[in-house]
Amino acid sequence: MIKIPIVEKNPSKFKIDNKELTSRRNFIELTREEVKHMKDKMNYSRGRDRDRTARQPLLESSPVRSATTHGTTKYSKLENEMDSPNRHFLDSTLSQQNQLLQAQDAQLDMISHSLSSLKTVSRQIGSELDEQAVMLDEFGSELDNTDSKLDTTVKKVAKVLHLSSDRRQWVVIIILTFLLIVVILLFKLL
Repeated sequence: MIKIPIVEKNPSKFKIDNKELTSRRNFIELTREEVKHMKDKMNYSRGRDRDRTARQPLLESSPVRSATTHGTTKYSKLENEMDSPNRHFLDSTLSQQNQLLQAQDAQLDMISHSLSSLKTVSRQIGSELDEQAVMLDEFGSELDNTDSKLDTTVKKVAKVLHLSSDRRQWVVIIILTFLLIVVILLFKLL
């Protein structure tokens, strides 16, 4: 609650002259009347619908509305802005901003859709990469098995080659060849 009597008792302490004190008192009275008037209208309109039509009587017959022509209340600036010639410019600017916001919302929706598509594709790529990794692991184990088998075969071939270079084998081969020739000659003679 505003304490005007305290200020009235000692205006020099608050550095307020009588003119300012009177203007403040008038402002408080006008504001109280306006609030009371709005409360009455709201109580009356409470039973009615709560859309703009319920607030319209408040705006049309409000003391602020009648005081705006005089410009005496501090709330008159808002009402004067509503009636100003720049209102068309403000409305068009607001309309442009709303259109920009709608365009940005549409673009954000498109981006969101694209991101969800990219997310799906990246999940598919990830699963395919996992499958490829499993296949590479299997290929690596098969390659290790083949490598060990190849090593075993190479060792066996080396052993066979080592045995074939032995002189004893050559002697046995020559003797067997000689015996074969003798057997063939015997069959021909007989």
